[in-house]
Amino acid sequence: MKALRTRYGKEWFLHWRGGRAYCLPRADEPSEPIGKMEDLSTDVHDHLHLVVARLNDVLPDVFPQYEAFRRRPFSFLGRKDEIVRLVTKGWPNLHPLVNEFKISPQFELDPRIIEVRKGETSAAVVLRIGMKWQVLAPLDRLKGAGIDLSGLAVVRRNPAVTERRLVGTIASVGANVELAEAFDDLKAIPINQVWLEGSKASFTRCLRALLGPRFEDFESARHAREGEFLLGPALDKLLGKMGEFLTNASPIRLSTDFSCTIRDRVELNNSGDYQSVVKYGDVEYCFDAAKSKRNIIPWSGLMRFGPFSRDTFSKRTPRVLVVCPDQSAGKVSQFVRAFRDGIQSVPNSKYPKGFAGTFGLVNPEFVTCTVPLLGTADNSAAMLYRRSIEDHLACNQESYDAAVVALLDHHARLPDQINPYLHAKGTLLLNGIPTQEVRHATLSARPEALQWSIQNLAVALYAKMGGTPWTVAHDQTVDDEIVIGLGAAELTGSRFESRHRFMGITTVFRGDGNYLLSNVSRVCSYEDYPDVLRTTTTDVLKELKQRNDWRDGDIVRVVFHAHRPFKKIEVARIAEECVHEAARTQDIQFAFLTVSHDHPFKLIDDSQKGITKPTGVKGRYAPARGTVAQLGRHTRLLCTNGPHQIKRPTTPLPSPVLIHLHRESGYKDLQYLTEQILKFTSLTWRSTQPASDPVTIYYSELISALLARLQEVPGWSPAILNTKLRSSRWFL
Repeated sequence: MKALRTRYGKEWFLHWRGGRAYCLPRADEPSEPIGKMEDLSTDVHDHLHLVVARLNDVLPDVFPQYEAFRRRPFSFLGRKDEIVRLVTKGWPNLHPLVNEFKISPQFELDPRIIEVRKGETSAAVVLRIGMKWQVLAPLDRLKGAGIDLSGLAVVRRNPAVTERRLVGTIASVGANVELAEAFDDLKAIPINQVWLEGSKASFTRCLRALLGPRFEDFESARHAREGEFLLGPALDKLLGKMGEFLTNASPIRLSTDFSCTIRDRVELNNSGDYQSVVKYGDVEYCFDAAKSKRNIIPWSGLMRFGPFSRDTFSKRTPRVLVVCPDQSAGKVSQFVRAFRDGIQSVPNSKYPKGFAGTFGLVNPEFVTCTVPLLGTADNSAAMLYRRSIEDHLACNQESYDAAVVALLDHHARLPDQINPYLHAKGTLLLNGIPTQEVRHATLSARPEALQWSIQNLAVALYAKMGGTPWTVAHDQTVDDEIVIGLGAAELTGSRFESRHRFMGITTVFRGDGNYLLSNVSRVCSYEDYPDVLRTTTTDVLKELKQRNDWRDGDIVRVVFHAHRPFKKIEVARIAEECVHEAARTQDIQFAFLTVSHDHPFKLIDDSQKGITKPTGVKGRYAPARGTVAQLGRHTRLLCTNGPHQIKRPTTPLPSPVLIHLHRESGYKDLQYLTEQILKFTSLTWRSTQPASDPVTIYYSELISALLARLQEVPGWSPAILNTKLRSSRWFL
């Protein structure tokens, strides 16, 4: 296609689809013909793809006054509303470099094919609004202002077509920028060729230095200003303006005697014979195997019934190690007492029974290990935590079921190489002990606030010890149902390494959300990943077949969830082959779904008036949690965050989860599978609140993030995760 576009691209638009090159004339009479003439019907799905691709190609011509910084999809910056300037306008004694930091609204127009009613396929232009951050201050002036630039990334100001925009990270700044790490082993680059990358890290470090104590005021005002573009009512207004502009600009010429017209916005409505929008009811949490003990609020259910695994939990008298810095030993002791026995000093306490009473434990033992930090430097804290834990474990023969690691607040924010919690966690995991972090600000909070945060700590710690706090209501219509999350951890230590290393992650649940196990594969290259995925998935399925006693002829439903499918790797096909390899004598119902937030779609409910709080109204125009909209025959949008899950009035309108059922799936009840994903968002035991993603995806992401960070711990090996900690939720 590259050669064809080089030769014909000026007069012809070329698009590759399904093994064919489609060509539309740009000019009325092209000087050089290509291919053979053929009439195409836009009722055919593949032909509609050609229309969408050509519309994306011509959209920049509809906005000649805006320069496209990306053409596919067409993206441009707003001109009037630069956030930093608006926030700091009128501020006295403002450092002149502040005005070189830019946050501008970013508009993206993305033509897509949709089918909101069965058999009614059409093209739509999807508007996505975000914020583009840029740092246009010269590096030598930033250095002259006393800002430490080491470790921040730089980008080329004007990259050539063959050059990457991202260059590397700063080691030092002089006449040239000396690079600590970079693509292509570049050692230095002239200072006038690069800017700082417009990242949150660059903005925070530089503006904190330039604004001083006013930085927090800036951040609050920035959130409010960004909300003028990203909140529900603002998005609704901007969508109306953009739709009006595109309607007035229609018809848009695509080729000779061929144009398209942009009409009204897409509205999802139900009719008597078809539902494009469905609202699921509240998820019911279950606290016994018979599914008779239920509650729609998980903590209320725990208080009333106890945990799901109360009668089967094997660690009824757990032994918990408490690791704490010496200067906060008193506060930690008070916290442990409240955690174990409950908070009774608050009227109508939300944590009256404590860890023991809530989870049906008998005399749990908490043993303290003190870390001597008084008078030591921050960069030695990780070593002291690690050494104290190793010495304590060497002197104690009895094992521990879990550990609580207390941290000073500023220690929690230290880089991974010297982060005390990360090193403590790695050391304890190597000894088969799952850990729970608690920061000084949390453990020293007043009882009125602590009663809420301590609930999450208790649920997570119980789950890390192998307990099951709750499952969800599930009507099983087959002999067995397994839901498997497929993920991968990228273990490359740097953004700039050319050879990336991967580790496959598999999390396995029963259909009711009961966690069974996780598996971490060996480290592999991108090229080897398909073989590693095939081996680990087959092994896990064979283990499940034996563990769950699948019999010949049993009907077994196996559902896979994947978040980020690898390019050019048919993960769904590999998964299907593994299922049939491992379960040849069973009647398998196979389904493979991708579950992602990486898409441009938003759902707006203008009947949702939001929830009034002392600081304002939150969640206006946000559809209720459990709202499902049809986007295509095999695609749904699921709202996992509704007004009640939104935390602040300045929180942007949440993005729904995009769910796509793979064509290889034999089980195709997308309504059932979508509701199952909603239920799995309620199964996170990291908190009493539901997650944005199902735990099949969420847990894989947590494991991936921790595996990448744990590489900084001396002697770390993930082998323990597939043995002693396989059934532990160590990653919560």
